[in-house]
Amino acid sequence: MAVFASDSRTGTLRHPASVETDAARHSPTARPGSARPSCASETPMVFSAASKSVEFSDRLRAHYRETRRIACEIPCSVELVLLDGTVYDSGVAVLLNISPSGALISSFELNGGSFPAELFKLRMVLKGDPYAGIGIEATPVRFASGAHGIGVKFDEIFVTV
Repeated sequence: MAVFASDSRTGTLRHPASVETDAARHSPTARPGSARPSCASETPMVFSAASKSVEFSDRLRAHYRETRRIACEIPCSVELVLLDGTVYDSGVAVLLNISPSGALISSFELNGGSFPAELFKLRMVLKGDPYAGIGIEATPVRFASGAHGIGVKFDEIFVTV
């Protein structure tokens, strides 16, 4: 009857011969040309290639946004719309950065000069080529004190005529 040894890495029981073979295979003194190359030699090459990609470094970076934003300066008309559908105020603003899921809007020039004290949405229409006519409805998620703007998450993107 064979006696099995516990594999500390996986917690499974293995035949002693396979444990010895595995130990020899991953030993720093293992002979070149052994049955299976060490995983350590493959790992740096994979991580080296991945570390050069923007997506890899973006995921390692600690951030709270869903996607990375790109700096821009796109003028737009804005409407502050209350949840019951009434327009609270309107004016112009500038998108300072944008991503597929949100944007930072700043430089507000509102006709009434204030934001509502209740929940609201922003309805924007971008101006200037090549963005003219693109409409966005968004929900504010944060006030940016440094840029004096509002960070928004897109709810709907549409084209105006």
